[in-house]
Amino acid sequence: MPVVGGQADGTAAPIVTLTTDFGLSDAFVGLVKAGVLGRAPGARIIDLTHSVPSYDVEAGAFWIERSFRFFPAGTLHLGVVDPGVGTSRRILLVEHAGQLFLGPDNGLLGPIASLDGAVTRAVTRGFLGAAGLTRASPTFHGRDLFAPLAGLLACGTCSAGDVGPVIEDWQRPSWLRPTETPDGVLGRVIIIDRFGNCFSNIDSESTVKYEKPVGLAGGHELPLVRTYGECPDGSLVILANAFGVLEVACVGGNAALSLGLRVGDRVDLRPTRA
Repeated sequence: MPVVGGQADGTAAPIVTLTTDFGLSDAFVGLVKAGVLGRAPGARIIDLTHSVPSYDVEAGAFWIERSFRFFPAGTLHLGVVDPGVGTSRRILLVEHAGQLFLGPDNGLLGPIASLDGAVTRAVTRGFLGAAGLTRASPTFHGRDLFAPLAGLLACGTCSAGDVGPVIEDWQRPSWLRPTETPDGVLGRVIIIDRFGNCFSNIDSESTVKYEKPVGLAGGHELPLVRTYGECPDGSLVILANAFGVLEVACVGGNAALSLGLRVGDRVDLRPTRA
């Protein structure tokens, strides 16, 4: 008889989240899930997102790092945004706050590995061989390596300490961070969501630097507001969003279209000029 919310032995079913750039029009996501469930049939798989723009490691890293805190201890997060699939890039397993993070060593897990108390391991070929993971397509490690390894870890067949040694030379994120200047904080758009809201890489706490901060994007000065509902439809604003970064928004509309913004475009935070 199926056990709702748990396994037959009474333990909680493991949670595995998936973050990929695979989209949903092909079979890629389904096959990754099959690989997880083949080793951990009782796993609860949560699709964090499969809409990361193709090859956009920074966006994938953002969603993993800004989302994991909402999951319980014991969750395993699998990220597959992997432009270097099939090359000599390593597979990483990071332990932090009672959760596991599995992904390629290309910066995707860099924000997690950078957190205090995080332990990062490189998965060895010897471990993969002992686990029977020796037949991998050079173009689909998500299905052939990452997914079954996630399943083995999720169900407890192996532990983090089994996969390989602790390392310190994991790849740090290569993308540009916000820059503080005498005029304010210079950042850029890193994500555009389905509403056309433009997430910047400027931490929302930066607003405390100035008494009356404003945003600047697409040639427009944007008032800082707390909620979308403070201004009438069509208003262009900047606000601290639910993920802890400053977001350029158009109330009831699409900021990316209204301002002609794209990923990589400049966003500033600065004090109101007299």
